[in-house]
Amino acid sequence: MIRKLLGAMILCAVLLVQNLPVQAAAVEPRECPKDLKYLLGMYYGNGEQFVIRERGGELELLYRTTREDYKFARSNQFPLKKERFDSYTLLEAGPMNNTETSVRFERDPDGYGITCKIGGNRYSRAFFGADREKPFRLPQPADWQALKNAAAEAVMPAALAEGKQARLVDVAKAVPGIKLDLRYAGTNNCFGVPIVDVQKAYLDQEATAALNRVHKKLADYGYGLVIWEAYRPWSVSKLAYDAFPEDKKQMLPAPEQGFSHNTGRSVDVSLYYLETGEPAAMISDFDEPSVRQYTKFAGGTELERYQRDLLHQLMSLEGFSGSDMEWWHFDYEPDTVYSHLNLPLAELN
Repeated sequence: MIRKLLGAMILCAVLLVQNLPVQAAAVEPRECPKDLKYLLGMYYGNGEQFVIRERGGELELLYRTTREDYKFARSNQFPLKKERFDSYTLLEAGPMNNTETSVRFERDPDGYGITCKIGGNRYSRAFFGADREKPFRLPQPADWQALKNAAAEAVMPAALAEGKQARLVDVAKAVPGIKLDLRYAGTNNCFGVPIVDVQKAYLDQEATAALNRVHKKLADYGYGLVIWEAYRPWSVSKLAYDAFPEDKKQMLPAPEQGFSHNTGRSVDVSLYYLETGEPAAMISDFDEPSVRQYTKFAGGTELERYQRDLLHQLMSLEGFSGSDMEWWHFDYEPDTVYSHLNLPLAELN
């Protein structure tokens, strides 16, 4: 009887189908060792995909049961036992059998894992976003200035102006200690060029007050908030849409629909360390088109998942609703209809 119970427990532990909630661990995990971190990611081949992640300083293989589980949030988890160097043993335990399979990683000259051999099968690494320090960039439009002129002259649809109007305030002045890393005001974005020329973040007064409360609560954990984007005029959103390649425009809402950032009630945020002032290396970069952008993506390091989930936990407690698609994006009390705005940032200075 005990043997049967133990077998059932092992089976549940290894083949557990998890739906990970957005809730941070009680204790902050340790930083993942660099040699392990370079192996983490998605591998594919033989009609299969799996993710290698880190937990507690050890590697785990996540194998999803359905292709629809693109976040790998309900994956089967298999621990990898290190044997030597980049050689591991994959452990499969169950009530009827216990099997071990050899796993070996191959690295490129920079130390990044590029292939994973499991038994007699070889799987290739899929690189995303800032992997190998090569951030995602879109092809440059032929004529930026023409797009800018057209967006500036465009008239926002009247239907988008319906609803309450946000009272915009300067976030940096209202939230002491908050940091700005305004991606679209610099070159560190998917376009590789600035699409706004004002280095200030504006947000609705109520949303800013809530953001201030989040920032203060994060201090108890040793973190502060970084603003990646806040209010964005409708014309700038139209410019971004028009600059996207035709085959990728479905990633953005059409200008006729409006963008949540146009209301002044949406914000893109990340974390920085209070002790050093340095930005936290989050689970993905801003606007990174990969599985890592999903709020419930189960890969990455344990610390990265903790930081992302801590951010979501505290933002949710203060009335922000997080995006399922982008872990960094939050809308403040989205059930209240607010009008879209096309006030130029320069006029708010």
